[in-house]
Amino acid sequence: MKTTGLYAAIALFSIVYLSSCDIINPPEEIPAYIRIDTFQVTVDDFDKGSASHMITDIWMSVGGSNMGAFTMPFTIPTLKTGSQSVFIKPGIKLNGISASRIAYPFFKPLTIDLDLKKGEIHLIQPVSEYKEECIFRFVENFEDPGVSFIHQDYSDTAFITQKNVVKEGRSSGAIYLTEENSNFEAYIDEDFDLPENGSFALLEFDYKTNNGFQVGMYLIEDGALSWYGLVYVRPSDVWKRMYVDLGTVATYHNSTELYRISFLAAHEQKDAETMGEIYLDNIKIIHY
Repeated sequence: MKTTGLYAAIALFSIVYLSSCDIINPPEEIPAYIRIDTFQVTVDDFDKGSASHMITDIWMSVGGSNMGAFTMPFTIPTLKTGSQSVFIKPGIKLNGISASRIAYPFFKPLTIDLDLKKGEIHLIQPVSEYKEECIFRFVENFEDPGVSFIHQDYSDTAFITQKNVVKEGRSSGAIYLTEENSNFEAYIDEDFDLPENGSFALLEFDYKTNNGFQVGMYLIEDGALSWYGLVYVRPSDVWKRMYVDLGTVATYHNSTELYRISFLAAHEQKDAETMGEIYLDNIKIIHY
């Protein structure tokens, strides 16, 4: 009897122990996986300019649950399985700053319905386009003769079009700086009013350069001009796209009547014999 009671006690202890282990260490759920490598854009109207972009991030929710922002390419797990709606917004680095990542405001977000299966990787290849309400205030692709810029009197070198270093299309804009011709400034040949209600307004352009340059604007009020620097663009030996925030400046300086967008550069090469080469393409100003 004592032996039988001992066995019973051991069996009861084992059941309680194993049950408590199940509570402490419940079986792990198997997630489904979502993968996105690239983001593509289509443009159906010449007046909107190029489809060039530098979307680096995807802001995503699955089944109504916010997943966060992820830098492409990525593969992420989700416990939301079965039939789910995946909501996607593209993201950029505002003013070229990694810490200033935002959802890009002018491309349409996407909703994609997926049947998410546990343990499987589901590849999404998002393709978007500009929202209908976008206003394209300025587009310069350097495909036509001449450029839409006016040079300052002190500028001893000029904006030209050339066909040797091109982001896309037949040509791009170029600024060549030497020790003798070392200063450049040119502004867009139209002064703009911009929304002052906190909505987004962006200056965008592709660039490749061995010489840093500055982008800024003149604030025009009662006929007087005051300079406001926006970004300093660092050298890059590959083509990149810059997104410059104009909306915040316009909202803060809401008494300003017009804005004059300007590009400035000076010869920065350590070797006096080395030419500074700045290439620009697909310049746009977009807002709502």
